[in-house]
Amino acid sequence: MIIKIAFKNIWRNSLRSWTVIIAITLGIFGGLAVISTATGLSKMRQNNAIETYISHLQIHDTNFLQFSRINDTIPQKTELISYLNSSELVDGVSKRIKTESFIQSAGGTSGVILNGISPDNEKNVTLIYQKLNHGNYFQKHKRKPPIILSQILSTKLNAKINTTVQCSFVNSYGESVVCVFKVIDIFQTNNSLYDEVNAFVKMEDLKAYAKLTGIHEIAVKLEDESNVDTFRNELISKFPNHQIDSWRGIAPELGYADKMMNLILIIFLIIIMLALAFGIINTMLMAVLERKKELGMLLSIGMNKKKVFGMIIWESVFLALLSGPLGLLCSYIAITTFAKKGIDLSFAASGLRSVGIESTIYPYVENRFYYIISILVILTAILSSLYPAIKALKLNPSETLRTAN
Repeated sequence: MIIKIAFKNIWRNSLRSWTVIIAITLGIFGGLAVISTATGLSKMRQNNAIETYISHLQIHDTNFLQFSRINDTIPQKTELISYLNSSELVDGVSKRIKTESFIQSAGGTSGVILNGISPDNEKNVTLIYQKLNHGNYFQKHKRKPPIILSQILSTKLNAKINTTVQCSFVNSYGESVVCVFKVIDIFQTNNSLYDEVNAFVKMEDLKAYAKLTGIHEIAVKLEDESNVDTFRNELISKFPNHQIDSWRGIAPELGYADKMMNLILIIFLIIIMLALAFGIINTMLMAVLERKKELGMLLSIGMNKKKVFGMIIWESVFLALLSGPLGLLCSYIAITTFAKKGIDLSFAASGLRSVGIESTIYPYVENRFYYIISILVILTAILSSLYPAIKALKLNPSETLRTAN
């Protein structure tokens, strides 16, 4: 009976009730919209970095990352690569040699990191081959060793396809080497900072110039990103004399952004719940004050205070039960729609590329947040109704009947 009365009471002033319901719905929708967009941005930046240049794991000599010396090659490389290729957790393995070089053409000069790669193996780890203007991933080249430049480097050097460029660096014997490459294609990733300092050549060409037999880096892509930490610990235990880092260690800013995202989600959940709480408190307090005479009459004819308290609580719960699912439904439809179509921000494409983000954003929210918000909405409604309910219990029946209009 009390539940039935409580449900009817919220429609005694339908305009006020619908105002509160719509306000809470919009609050939930707005909060989840911001959360999904921020999460989508973070996931996109993380995935772009992993798929473009970081991969899930990278293995180096213990001194290479600190000093970047050309002779700091990976020990036990044959045994290590054999172990990686035999693991069921590994999806792709790519060997690389890297050297800091000075690159010049007739149109300009720049510093660059030459990445010597095996094209077929690199395809299994990164998506650079999909970022090319013409799709020539070392397939078509003649006598001169080929090189692939980024769009930024190409512009800086004024080097177009078929342009010859010179690279100078110090080889493994400490001798200065000048090598000539021909530009066969131009790539562009979603990270302009990476593009500005990286170029790709074939491993055998760079090895010949550098007089090098070892490799500097092994990039590993796993079948499932969730296995990164477990597999890294496994490799560390089997190959203790290597520097083995996950993508979080290689690019700590990405790991930091991932942790910050959790804090942002908590902050927005708090904002949503506070908006819900203030809306319910305001509505129920007004309802109590407007119904002084009615509540006083119920108390004067012997209605149990617990039932009056329960009636106020149930009114608040009904407001939450109406607005909460409506807000979650609207949010789910909008997020699902834009997760497929994307949000086009091409007007800010250049600025987004500087931080490694594409111009089309795909919102994303984990399903567990819908359940979390559903529970929090009900709990917030119950807690928010305590003050108006206590206020109703403090009414003096005789005084309210005498003074109320």
